[in-house]
Amino acid sequence: MPTLKIAIQGCCHGELNKIYSTLPSQTELLLIGGDFQSIRTPTDLSTLNVPNKYKKLGDFPDYYHGKKLAPVLTIFIGGNHECSSYLQELKYGGWVAPNIYYLGEFGSVWYKGIQICGWSGIFNYSTFMKNDLYVEKVPYDNWSIRSVYHQKLNNFVKMYMMNHDLDVVLSHDWPIGIEVYGNKAGLLKRKPFFREDIEKGELGSPLNKFLLHYLRPRFWYSAHLHTKFEAIVEYKQENDSGKKGDVKNKEAIELDMDEPETTTKNAAEISLDMDDELPISKNRDELSLDMDDEGPSTSENEIPLDIDQSQAKQFEQTLHVSPIRPPQQTSKRLSTTTTTTQFLALDKCGRARHHITSREIEIVHTDHPSYKNPGKLYYSKRSIAINKTVENYLSSHSMNFKSINTRKIIQDPYNLVLVNELLPLVNLELNKLNKLPEEDFIIPENFQKVDNIDKNKEVRYYPNNQTQEYCDRFQIPFPGVFTP
Repeated sequence: MPTLKIAIQGCCHGELNKIYSTLPSQTELLLIGGDFQSIRTPTDLSTLNVPNKYKKLGDFPDYYHGKKLAPVLTIFIGGNHECSSYLQELKYGGWVAPNIYYLGEFGSVWYKGIQICGWSGIFNYSTFMKNDLYVEKVPYDNWSIRSVYHQKLNNFVKMYMMNHDLDVVLSHDWPIGIEVYGNKAGLLKRKPFFREDIEKGELGSPLNKFLLHYLRPRFWYSAHLHTKFEAIVEYKQENDSGKKGDVKNKEAIELDMDEPETTTKNAAEISLDMDDELPISKNRDELSLDMDDEGPSTSENEIPLDIDQSQAKQFEQTLHVSPIRPPQQTSKRLSTTTTTTQFLALDKCGRARHHITSREIEIVHTDHPSYKNPGKLYYSKRSIAINKTVENYLSSHSMNFKSINTRKIIQDPYNLVLVNELLPLVNLELNKLNKLPEEDFIIPENFQKVDNIDKNKEVRYYPNNQTQEYCDRFQIPFPGVFTP
């Protein structure tokens, strides 16, 4: 079976030159698990949530302005230390620089027969509970500079409706409970301060825990906690309901490493020594680790659907059903042959840290056009259908959406009956997309940098041509949340 050699990087923190210089030979694709920091100019630094002493341009401006070219196709998701204004301009994904592609708040693409899916940001209990569809705008205040990277229910709905034959899923924070499928003792030896959060079931994201066991990708890659950790999740055969298939624990070898460790009281969000900032709220959803390799860390309290006319009446009836009622039927998983997920989390870029590694991934989708056209990146048709369905629903049924009981969703995502109501509409859109030529799904290399961006001294929103072209091409609502 043919293979694709990929490299996986943990937190980037703007250190692109170091990362590219350490790429294993023959690497065909680089995946970065967040904290990319696509800072274009000094003005962008005001949208990066780190203390002032850590604000630096990093290596990205050279790639943005064309002084350097990424030596290998690079795909990344956002974390909790990002140039949030730039990433908001690319809500649905796009090129942040030539050969460097951002998956978006939620996104999925194909490359050489491998399907990659992911979502950006981190879980924050308070923000997720609000579910007010608030969209942050620049300039950010002391709260919105954080909430802008907190994962929202709308993107969880999108991830929930992805297909079950995914090759790779990217998330910044870990799935809760993943430690039991790997060398937990080795993890606690390196990070003893994780013990309390593990015992409380708070090390990671409950949303990612659900998605891991529901989507069952072949590979799941994360970053965020600044340590390397491997695990293998084995799945038993589906039960009749298709709900919550059991898993077995399988020990995975974990490499010990001698590195300066930090202490913390909370491991739900990694931040960069937030002592310099004002406390935000009573919330244990965010954790703080110092960016430097040495020194103690501190804990911080942060924490119109385009459907056929014949479907219109049925659509209206479906969408007006109360979204907070108990589910009448749980969402059955689509068929999949995946029996295991290989999980890998990596450290941040730095000296003596396990921050990058490579894998040979077997290509099982040799019938996908991207395999036959290896130089091109392809949109996932399903992700397009999901974006169109969810965004149109939000624009016309926002009150219904905001009334969803997010507490029940966190307790058990199978309570999210809205998924059952939207899936038929996703499939309807998918059927339409399947009738289009395959060439229509090649992602255009249409990166354009902002003219005279270096001369602007105040942070602002720049309408991005890629977002506009994507929305026009697939009739998806444009993120009409900013005043240019």
